[in-house]
Amino acid sequence: MSSRIIVVPIDGSQFSRQIVPHLCQICTPERDAMVLLRVGEPSGSLIGSPPRLVSLSWTTPMYDSPRDIEYNAHPIYATQIEQNERSELELELEPERQVLKQAGFNVRVEARFGDPAEEIVALAEQLHADMIAMATHGRTGLRQLLMGSVAEQVLRRVDIPVLMLRSFRTSNRAN
Repeated sequence: MSSRIIVVPIDGSQFSRQIVPHLCQICTPERDAMVLLRVGEPSGSLIGSPPRLVSLSWTTPMYDSPRDIEYNAHPIYATQIEQNERSELELELEPERQVLKQAGFNVRVEARFGDPAEEIVALAEQLHADMIAMATHGRTGLRQLLMGSVAEQVLRRVDIPVLMLRSFRTSNRAN
Protein backbone atom coordinates (compact mmCIF):
# COMPACT_ATOMS: atom_id res chain seq x y z
CA MET A 1 0.00 0.00 0.00
CA SER A 2 1.23 3.49 -0.84
CA SER A 3 2.29 5.72 1.98
CA ARG A 4 2.51 9.07 0.15
CA ILE A 5 -0.20 10.82 -1.84
CA ILE A 6 0.95 13.20 -4.56
CA VAL A 7 -1.56 15.58 -6.16
CA VAL A 8 -0.65 16.32 -9.77
CA PRO A 9 -2.66 19.20 -11.29
CA ILE A 10 -2.75 19.23 -15.09
CA ASP A 11 -4.48 22.06 -16.92
CA GLY A 12 -4.89 20.15 -20.17
CA SER A 13 -1.97 21.78 -21.96
CA GLN A 14 1.01 19.85 -23.27
CA PHE A 15 3.09 22.19 -21.18
CA SER A 16 1.52 21.03 -17.90
CA ARG A 17 1.83 17.37 -18.87
CA GLN A 18 5.64 17.57 -18.80
CA ILE A 19 5.60 16.82 -15.06
CA VAL A 20 4.50 13.20 -15.57
CA PRO A 21 7.76 11.71 -16.96
CA HIS A 22 9.71 13.43 -14.18
CA LEU A 23 7.43 11.90 -11.56
CA CYS A 24 8.07 8.47 -13.04
CA GLN A 25 11.80 9.06 -12.52
CA ILE A 26 11.80 10.49 -9.00
CA CYS A 27 8.89 8.65 -7.37
CA THR A 28 8.45 4.96 -6.63
CA PRO A 29 5.26 2.98 -7.25
CA GLU A 30 5.69 1.10 -3.98
CA ARG A 31 5.69 4.29 -1.96
CA ASP A 32 3.74 6.90 -3.95
CA ALA A 33 0.16 7.15 -5.20
CA MET A 34 -0.74 9.78 -7.78
CA VAL A 35 -3.94 11.80 -7.94
CA LEU A 36 -4.24 13.55 -11.29
CA LEU A 37 -6.37 16.68 -11.03
CA ARG A 38 -8.04 18.66 -13.81
CA VAL A 39 -9.91 21.83 -12.85
CA GLY A 40 -12.53 23.21 -15.21
CA GLU A 41 -14.62 26.33 -15.39
CA PRO A 42 -17.90 26.20 -13.47
CA SER A 43 -20.89 25.84 -15.78
CA GLY A 44 -24.36 27.27 -15.66
CA SER A 45 -27.77 25.98 -16.59
CA LEU A 46 -29.36 26.35 -20.00
CA ILE A 47 -32.84 27.47 -19.08
CA GLY A 48 -34.89 29.80 -21.22
CA SER A 49 -36.17 33.17 -20.11
CA PRO A 50 -39.64 32.93 -18.61
CA PRO A 51 -42.57 33.78 -20.88
CA ARG A 52 -44.07 37.24 -20.67
CA LEU A 53 -47.62 38.36 -21.15
CA VAL A 54 -48.29 40.62 -24.11
CA SER A 55 -51.44 42.09 -22.59
CA LEU A 56 -54.13 41.21 -20.09
CA SER A 57 -56.51 40.24 -22.90
CA TRP A 58 -53.96 38.09 -24.74
CA THR A 59 -53.09 35.23 -22.38
CA THR A 60 -50.84 33.31 -24.74
CA PRO A 61 -47.31 33.55 -23.32
CA MET A 62 -44.69 35.15 -25.54
CA TYR A 63 -41.05 34.10 -25.56
CA ASP A 64 -38.11 36.24 -26.57
CA SER A 65 -36.68 33.59 -28.89
CA PRO A 66 -37.30 30.06 -30.19
CA ARG A 67 -34.36 29.00 -28.02
CA ASP A 68 -36.26 30.14 -24.91
CA ILE A 69 -39.20 27.98 -25.96
CA GLU A 70 -36.90 24.96 -26.35
CA TYR A 71 -35.02 25.53 -23.08
CA ASN A 72 -38.26 26.03 -21.15
CA ALA A 73 -39.67 22.82 -22.58
CA HIS A 74 -36.42 20.89 -22.09
CA PRO A 75 -34.14 22.68 -19.59
CA ILE A 76 -30.56 21.55 -19.18
CA TYR A 77 -29.49 22.00 -15.59
CA ALA A 78 -26.01 22.88 -14.37
CA THR A 79 -25.66 19.46 -12.72
CA GLN A 80 -26.25 17.73 -16.07
CA ILE A 81 -23.74 19.95 -17.84
CA GLU A 82 -21.22 19.51 -15.01
CA GLN A 83 -21.55 15.73 -15.13
CA ASN A 84 -20.78 15.71 -18.86
CA GLU A 85 -17.90 18.16 -18.47
CA ARG A 86 -16.49 16.15 -15.54
CA SER A 87 -16.39 13.05 -17.75
CA GLU A 88 -14.63 15.00 -20.51
CA LEU A 89 -12.05 16.42 -18.09
CA GLU A 90 -11.34 12.97 -16.65
CA LEU A 91 -11.01 11.55 -20.16
CA GLU A 92 -8.42 14.26 -20.99
CA LEU A 93 -6.20 12.85 -18.23
CA GLU A 94 -6.36 9.29 -19.55
CA PRO A 95 -2.97 9.41 -21.39
CA GLU A 96 -1.17 10.53 -18.22
CA ARG A 97 -3.06 7.99 -16.14
CA GLN A 98 -1.96 5.24 -18.52
CA VAL A 99 1.70 6.33 -18.40
CA LEU A 100 1.71 6.33 -14.60
CA LYS A 101 -0.27 3.08 -14.42
CA GLN A 102 2.18 1.35 -16.78
CA ALA A 103 5.02 2.55 -14.55
CA GLY A 104 3.30 0.73 -11.69
CA PHE A 105 1.75 3.65 -9.82
CA ASN A 106 -1.63 3.59 -8.14
CA VAL A 107 -3.41 6.43 -9.99
CA ARG A 108 -6.67 8.20 -9.34
CA VAL A 109 -8.23 10.86 -11.58
CA GLU A 110 -10.19 13.77 -10.14
CA ALA A 111 -12.08 16.56 -11.95
CA ARG A 112 -13.29 19.66 -10.14
CA PHE A 113 -14.75 23.02 -11.05
CA GLY A 114 -13.76 26.46 -9.81
CA ASP A 115 -10.62 28.48 -9.23
CA PRO A 116 -7.64 26.22 -10.04
CA ALA A 117 -5.48 27.25 -7.08
CA GLU A 118 -8.35 26.91 -4.62
CA GLU A 119 -9.33 23.48 -5.96
CA ILE A 120 -5.75 22.18 -5.90
CA VAL A 121 -5.34 23.27 -2.28
CA ALA A 122 -8.77 21.92 -1.30
CA LEU A 123 -8.05 18.49 -2.81
CA ALA A 124 -4.62 18.32 -1.18
CA GLU A 125 -6.18 19.12 2.19
CA GLN A 126 -9.07 16.71 1.68
CA LEU A 127 -6.74 13.83 0.80
CA HIS A 128 -4.11 14.79 3.39
CA ALA A 129 -1.68 14.80 0.48
CA ASP A 130 2.02 14.61 1.14
CA MET A 131 3.07 16.64 -1.90
CA ILE A 132 1.80 18.61 -4.87
CA ALA A 133 3.74 18.28 -8.13
CA MET A 134 3.05 20.67 -10.97
CA ALA A 135 4.56 22.41 -13.95
CA THR A 136 4.97 26.17 -13.85
CA HIS A 137 5.49 28.68 -16.64
CA GLY A 138 8.18 30.37 -14.57
CA ARG A 139 6.97 33.87 -15.39
CA THR A 140 8.72 36.76 -13.69
CA GLY A 141 8.47 40.51 -13.49
CA LEU A 142 5.50 42.54 -14.70
CA ARG A 143 3.96 39.62 -16.56
CA GLN A 144 3.91 37.59 -13.32
CA LEU A 145 2.48 40.51 -11.38
CA LEU A 146 -0.33 41.09 -13.89
CA MET A 147 -1.20 37.49 -14.70
CA GLY A 148 -0.52 35.80 -11.38
CA SER A 149 0.47 32.20 -11.11
CA VAL A 150 -1.56 29.22 -10.01
CA ALA A 151 1.66 27.57 -8.85
CA GLU A 152 2.59 30.57 -6.72
CA GLN A 153 -0.90 30.77 -5.20
CA VAL A 154 -0.77 27.08 -4.34
CA LEU A 155 2.70 27.41 -2.85
CA ARG A 156 1.55 30.24 -0.58
CA ARG A 157 -1.53 28.34 0.68
CA VAL A 158 -0.19 24.90 1.61
CA ASP A 159 2.20 23.64 4.23
CA ILE A 160 3.27 20.52 2.33
CA PRO A 161 6.09 20.27 -0.20
CA VAL A 162 5.31 21.58 -3.69
CA LEU A 163 7.45 20.26 -6.52
CA MET A 164 7.43 22.81 -9.32
CA LEU A 165 8.91 21.91 -12.67
CA ARG A 166 9.74 24.92 -14.75
CA SER A 167 8.74 23.47 -18.05
CA PHE A 168 10.10 24.45 -21.39
CA ARG A 169 8.67 24.78 -24.84
CA THR A 170 10.71 22.98 -27.43
CA SER A 171 9.77 25.46 -30.15
CA ASN A 172 11.17 28.43 -28.15
CA ARG A 173 14.50 26.88 -27.21
CA ALA A 174 17.65 28.07 -28.94
CA ASN A 175 19.78 25.45 -30.64
